[in-house]
Amino acid sequence: MSLGDAVIGATATIHNLPLVTANLKDFKHIENIELINPLELLIL
Repeated sequence: MSLGDAVIGATATIHNLPLVTANLKDFKHIENIELINPLELLIL
């Protein structure tokens, strides 16, 4: 995980906010974080 990803993940966790990203693999190992993939929300 890069420093930038760590800061983003920590910010979402500390503020109890979901993290919206298509890059789930870098964040899925963080405990107590809600991940939302915006690409899965697209209606075709």
